[in-house]
Amino acid sequence: MPEFLYFQETQAGLFIKAVGHITASLSVDLKILVMERLDRLPVPADVYADLSECSYMDSTFMGLLVGFHKKLKAMTGRSLSLLNPSNECEKLLRGLGIWRLMRVVEGKLDGEPQFWTTVTKNNSPNPEVLLTAHQNLSEISPENAQKFSTLEEILKDQIKPGSSEN
Repeated sequence: MPEFLYFQETQAGLFIKAVGHITASLSVDLKILVMERLDRLPVPADVYADLSECSYMDSTFMGLLVGFHKKLKAMTGRSLSLLNPSNECEKLLRGLGIWRLMRVVEGKLDGEPQFWTTVTKNNSPNPEVLLTAHQNLSEISPENAQKFSTLEEILKDQIKPGSSEN
């Protein structure tokens, strides 16, 4: 399935657009782009994740959205906005308890990007990105913590100095 992530900033805020089947292979570069931007002043007015054309999101991508939300909330008190989420995305976000954390915006916004920057595809997401994303999900509920505990332990072992992955 095709997967595309786009990124752009306008006067209205920072926009992420997910198209198709979104998996961890795009997560590394997206995380870098968004976190670097959130670390620069002035902080964007809002952060929007346009999920209108997204047919699937894996747990890593959902964990990144939670991480972006946490950073924005800590810096500004505002929630990440989900823009026109597809039915499939709504089901996935509700299933992990993410839906209740973020603001849902329906319709067209003034200031949406006319042009987009494509996020580079990195086919080898590193263990640190995967671990952080899943820790974000685990913080939401005890059910998520249990669901992702084994994966988190495996990733922690891969990150340890001297492990075969490093």
